[in-house]
Amino acid sequence: MELLNESSRLRDSASADTLRFALATAASLLFPFAPHACSDIYDRLTGERVWEQPWPQADPELLESDSYELVCQVNGKLRDRVQAASGASPDELKELCRLAPNVKAHVDGREIVKEVVVPGKLVNLVVR
Repeated sequence: MELLNESSRLRDSASADTLRFALATAASLLFPFAPHACSDIYDRLTGERVWEQPWPQADPELLESDSYELVCQVNGKLRDRVQAASGASPDELKELCRLAPNVKAHVDGREIVKEVVVPGKLVNLVVR
């Protein structure tokens, strides 16, 4: 769905070949779930049979991101989301969450009893 949404968003600025490649890739990925429709779409876009083509390979370098959305919780409840660097240490993640505006409002004047960090996902501050 992300590929189709991005293709739709860029249809005016991207070249026809780029859009054709993106839509053919989407059709080949959806082929196991909707074989008749996807094989017809793939054939119209490329002139080839989808079941004779190799499975699309992802480029690992393009899958990596410099930052991600870190979930900040207070007492197990979502309070804010902040952008964090992919290589940030647990201490840096804790500090990012403490500085988030909605987290500050729920922590101010209360004692932080425990800090739980799941790198790459969330920070949970347990307060009393």
